Amino acid sequence: MTTPLYLALDQGGHASRAILFDAQGQALAQARAPITTLRADDRVEHDATEIVDSLRSALTELLQSRQDLAPRIAAAGLATQRSSIVCWHRHTGAPLSPVISWQDRRNAALVDSLRPQAARIHRLTGLVLSPHYGASKLRWCLDHLPAVADTARAGELAFGPLSSYLLRELLTEHPCVVDPANASRTQLWSPQTHDWSPELLQWFGVPAEYLPESVPSTHDYGHLDVAGQRIPLTV
Repeated sequence: MTTPLYLALDQGGHASRAILFDAQGQALAQARAPITTLRADDRVEHDATEIVDSLRSALTELLQSRQDLAPRIAAAGLATQRSSIVCWHRHTGAPLSPVISWQDRRNAALVDSLRPQAARIHRLTGLVLSPHYGASKLRWCLDHLPAVADTARAGELAFGPLSSYLLRELLTEHPCVVDPANASRTQLWSPQTHDWSPELLQWFGVPAEYLPESVPSTHDYGHLDVAGQRIPLTV
């Protein structure tokens, strides 16, 4: 009997990787595509299209190099930089911002203004108040990027963790969803309700209607379509 294999997509700060594992967790093959990081003062960002292309490149290279194993792939999972965020057009998927890295501190002033609520924010999220999480970056995009503000006024904006944008671009179903691990690193998500917190959204000035729908970490996210092969992404 042929045993199933599992595909991992790993998007990091320096590169994107595709890795093929057997059922015992042994890596059988992998491919890697580098990405560019732009740094200036307290800003750290990546090009959103480059990241999508790097994942597609790594995935295609992996499947082409091990065509003998590709038909055995049963499911895939995605791991990303959890506190990095991006804005995109909800219907076309066009990026409206760079990927703002978790390392970025460009809106530290907003975070500093919320210091009186730091203890409450910690109770709600389990996280210390920090500009490294996504909330202040999302507010910065609304305030400083005209394309984001214009698309919001048109009711066509989506934004959130990098993982949500990658799911939208990589999967044939183009979902707008987020799992708890990534949602929590925005500092806008409640582990108690498993959804966006109205209190946190108000403090950071982030409208809920632009954020992805919360779903479980293990979920039928959709399908990768690579070289004619459809692979379900489930984690």
